[in-house]
Amino acid sequence: MVPKVDTPEDVAKIYEVFRTHYSAKRITDTNTRLVIWIESARALLDMPRILSSTLNLHKNSGFFKLDAVVFGSDDYCADIGATRTPECTEVMYARQRFVACCKAFQLQAIDSVYIDIKNTEGLRKQSEEGQKWGFTGKQTIHPTQIPIVQKAFMPSPQKVEWATELVHAFSQHQAEGKGAFQFRGQMIDRPLLLQAF
Repeated sequence: MVPKVDTPEDVAKIYEVFRTHYSAKRITDTNTRLVIWIESARALLDMPRILSSTLNLHKNSGFFKLDAVVFGSDDYCADIGATRTPECTEVMYARQRFVACCKAFQLQAIDSVYIDIKNTEGLRKQSEEGQKWGFTGKQTIHPTQIPIVQKAFMPSPQKVEWATELVHAFSQHQAEGKGAFQFRGQMIDRPLLLQAF
């Protein structure tokens, strides 16, 4: 885990330390995954370059594959001079850009912590919102938050049923040589099918 990544060079320094201090064989044999934190305005705006560079470092070195990226909202707010609010509107743009950048590189997008540990309803709402926006998961800072976050990110039985039936219907229509089709009142094509996964 590498916190406070602001530039591609920050990650390159980590790779260089390991390349210098450990044998190449020992490093390339590891399945260690890399998780980085984006916590500043500079890093948020430079995310595409940071992510691309980090993925290339792995490709060229064979170790530390970037697996997930975490949004550090409190440091981000401090960096831009924003005041944290229960509604979190001050980080709406940042969260949406963050998800888009992570997904553009097929990486897990981990949402920021919810610091009001006694406000379980607020945590539930923000977790469900993050899941709908495309976040893969959410940080927690207290054990009582874990089941709430897990429930928000776990597909409901209704969603699993919908996805199972949709995949079956899609396969059936493909076998018949059909393209788009109607399913439960919706027009279905490939992009909607991908949401079933």
